Amino acid sequence: MEDIQDLRLRELHHGIHNGLHLLSTALQLQARRSGSEEVRRELGIAVSRLENLVRLHEHAYRAGTDAPADAAAHLAQLVGQLQAALIDPRSGRTVQLACTGLPPVDNAALVTLSSVVIELATNSIKYGTGTVRIEVRPASGAACVQVEDEGAGFPADFDLRSHAGFGLKYVARVCARSGGSLSIDRQAAARIVARVGIAPPRTPPAS
Repeated sequence: MEDIQDLRLRELHHGIHNGLHLLSTALQLQARRSGSEEVRRELGIAVSRLENLVRLHEHAYRAGTDAPADAAAHLAQLVGQLQAALIDPRSGRTVQLACTGLPPVDNAALVTLSSVVIELATNSIKYGTGTVRIEVRPASGAACVQVEDEGAGFPADFDLRSHAGFGLKYVARVCARSGGSLSIDRQAAARIVARVGIAPPRTPPAS
């Protein structure tokens, strides 16, 4: 019975994995064919999100949903994908990631962290200028995600609750669900800070 269940699980994993890759490939092809820079950018965002799902699915399947994940390595891959998908190499812009001291996290925390980094970095790439800098560091049972660029930043009267678009509102909800928060650093106009609650991976019961 276990062999049959394992086979079915592997078949399901294979189908999901292939389906996500096919969709990602189709979107990349469509982006290359499009004559609109805005369409290419939006499709690039969709591709980045899909590739993130593929990597998360791989981790959950291979290691189990509660197994510890190397968040720093995953985020490094994610940031590389974002730069490749959203930034024209001719622009000279780059996305830099500094991620040190972050403990292993479970798959749920990895999903939350990845979503926050994707949305905040995408927002900075779309509306900011110059280098996008992402810093992720541990902070008392949470991860602090700080994203900034070299643009003019948020207006002085900008309020996340009333002025934010879908992406920032989504990040605020995700952070709140984890026990964290989203705020603008008023000491640096183009800096936004997310606090994401993370719990250590559960220790499997002794056999």
